[in-house]
This record gives sequence, structure tokens and C-alpha cells, in this order.
Amino acid sequence: DLKGRGKEFDGKIIGIESSAGEMKILKDKVLKAYGLEGEYKVVSSGTSSMLAELKRSIQQKQPVVVTLWSPHWAYAKYDLTKLKDPKGAFGKGEKLYNVARKGFAQDDPVVARWLKNFHLTEQQLTSLETAIQDASKGREQQAAAKWLNARPGFLDKMVPVPGGEKKRGKDAGKSVSMAYFPWDEAVATTYLWENILEDRGYKPKVEQLDPGPLFTAMAQGRIDVQTDAWLPTTHEQYWRKYRDRLTDVGSWYGPTSLELSVPSYVKGVDSLADLKGRGKEFDGKIIGIESSAGEMKILKDKVLKAYGLEGEYKVVSSSTSSMLSAVDRAVARKKPVLATTWTPHWVYSTYPMKKLKDPKGAWGKGDHIHVTARKGFKEDFPELYGWLKDFTMSEQDLGSLEAAIQKGGKGKGKEKKSARAWLDAHPGLEDELAPVG
Repeated sequence: DLKGRGKEFDGKIIGIESSAGEMKILKDKVLKAYGLEGEYKVVSSGTSSMLAELKRSIQQKQPVVVTLWSPHWAYAKYDLTKLKDPKGAFGKGEKLYNVARKGFAQDDPVVARWLKNFHLTEQQLTSLETAIQDASKGREQQAAAKWLNARPGFLDKMVPVPGGEKKRGKDAGKSVSMAYFPWDEAVATTYLWENILEDRGYKPKVEQLDPGPLFTAMAQGRIDVQTDAWLPTTHEQYWRKYRDRLTDVGSWYGPTSLELSVPSYVKGVDSLADLKGRGKEFDGKIIGIESSAGEMKILKDKVLKAYGLEGEYKVVSSSTSSMLSAVDRAVARKKPVLATTWTPHWVYSTYPMKKLKDPKGAWGKGDHIHVTARKGFKEDFPELYGWLKDFTMSEQDLGSLEAAIQKGGKGKGKEKKSARAWLDAHPGLEDELAPVG
């Protein structure tokens, strides 16, 4: 729209410092893209001079074209129009990041979580910048404090304090029965939610059961809810048997995956295909888990055949704990090890293990992890149902929670205590998972 309107603006575009990258893009690309060369002259000045010229023009209600960027407080202070760039001559925008020294998140996890979740809209940022601009020099902190005071609740949302006043849920006081089987993600999420529910005023009761008895108890109405149903494959037999008496609340993680993994220092082995001819490095062994595990059957019947690894490798049946001990010993000595693992699992956040790619898809498609409940759960616990329906966890968060529980030890309430400490180290997460009001 600027083309042919140069006289209205005295043929000038008020620029900023000549060394600024924006000025180079404006002269080399933008003017050419829109045929504005010759009609407009870019006047180099300084950012303060450009803003002063903008202020004078607006006071006098005169047209002016200035070089600006977003975010900037000028958009909150003045009634300006950003000129659209349909040809994309200015290029794609950038993002603003918080950066910190190495180790900062470990040294101060609460502040690190605040900064990780920090977000301002353009309107919020520009209004804050304007408040500081309008304050006299040396009073920037007071201006920021005044801006915060004018926005009640904003500070608590940005920097929630662990152990602060707890918000009670709508169904506070209700007892809810939860059960889990001793799988790491089930232990982690159950004790996470036990802590959250207690904070919200519920009375959770937790017990451990094997998968079969757990699904049976839930179908009979003796258990309200559980967080670790792997569907559609792993727990398909239980779901098929009891689906008419159960509720699928929703999936919170997926897809899961089965895999073989090696330490990251093992070079040249990034996929299952790379294992062929490398058996001697691993003593010809794949460290397995329980022989009854479905993953072991798939490994022997499909994966080894698909990649021609039969004969070169022997799958050693053991247990999950033995497999993890083998990984621990190998990593401590920086020795090669080939282990049977799966995702999600805390092994990836504790040890430098890399998942071997499966280009032939021999492992098959992964499951999703669902929250399932007894029939009628939604009607009896509408608030909790909503929280669990929207519940999600990233692999990184789940892995770190599992690792924290492993480090804290088992039994005598240690899992719950570790989950509590992890939750406190992630301020704001509880309000995300169980919002009230």
C-alpha cells in the first residue's frame, strides 16, 4: 500500500541505527520486493531518534513511516498499524528464550521451572515496557512492581510457591480408591496423583495389585481408577473381557515402544541393522528381562529374524532388575552392553542409553497408556474425571519422576515422599494437572 503514497510521508522511512540487521534487510530486500526504491529514502538515525520522530508526528497528527519490531512498547503507547508483509520480505520471526549456565536447573529447580514455563503475550510485554518507559530513570523496579500489583493473581501464576496454600477441589472430602501394578510408570503416576488429590482435599486410598486382579476389582467396582492400561495391545485381554464394565478415561502417554538399546558411547550402532557383524563387542548377548514378557517373545520370534541376528546373538532371559544391573555395571566401566528396554522408562534419564532404530518395524506399533476406571466413575467424580481426561506427561517429565522414585527407594511410604518432592520441584504443574476455579 506504500507504493505511490511517498509524498504523504515526505519520501522518508525513519530508520534506526545503520548497523542494525533490520536496516540491511529493509534496504536490500523489502524496498526491492515492493518496488519502493526511488520513492522512499531510508533515514538512518538511532532508536531514540526514531521514537522521538514518531512521538512528534503523532502529537501533530502527521503521517510517518517508522522502522519497528515486535515486541515493542510503542504499540501499547501509540495507535500504530503494523504493515503486513505478504511477500515475506522481512523473513521469518525469531523466538525469545531464557538461557542459563550449565547446571542451573539442577542447582535451583524451582526457579528453573518458573523460567521454563514463563510466557508473556505481546500485549502484556508491551504494557510492561510502557510502564517502565513512563517511569523516571532509576525507578524501573518500582514501575515493574506497580505493573504487577495492577494484575492480581498474575504473580502467583508465574511463580507458584511449593507448599503454599492448597486449593480445594469441588469434590473435596470424597474417598477415591486407586490401584497400580508394580510397573515404574504406574508407581510414578499413582503416587503423583495421590499427592495431588490430597492437596485438593480428596481422600485417596492406594493399593498394589497384579494386572489381572486389578482389572477384575475395577470391573467389580471395588477399585475406582488406575493410570496404567496399555492399549490396544498389551492389556487387550483384560479390556476385551471387562470393557462393558469399565470406562476409558483417556490416553495420557503414547505411543509406547519396545526396543533394544546401547550406551551412547558405542559408536556406529544406531539401528538394529547395525548390530549385524558386531556380536563379539557385546559378547554375543542381548540382556533380556522376564522370559514370560511379551517383549521377549517378539524379540526372539520377529526382531532377530528380521535383521538376520539369529546365531550371532543369544537372548539371555533374566529379570528387569537384573537387566538394569547389567546396564549399571557396563556404563560404570564404559563397556558395551545390549539391553532389552522400552519407552517410557527411567533408564533413559538415568543412563546415557540410545534406542536402536527399527527401520523394518519388526517390533510393531506401540500402545498408548490410558487411565481406566469403573463404570459410573465420571458421574461420581466429575471433577477428577476431567482432570484425568486431560492428563498428559512428556517422556522427559515421566522419566525424571520415575528416576526420582528409584533414587528415593521403595517401601514405607518412600515412593509417595519422592513423588511429593518431585512435584514440589515442578511449581505450577499441580495447577496445570488439577485446575481449580
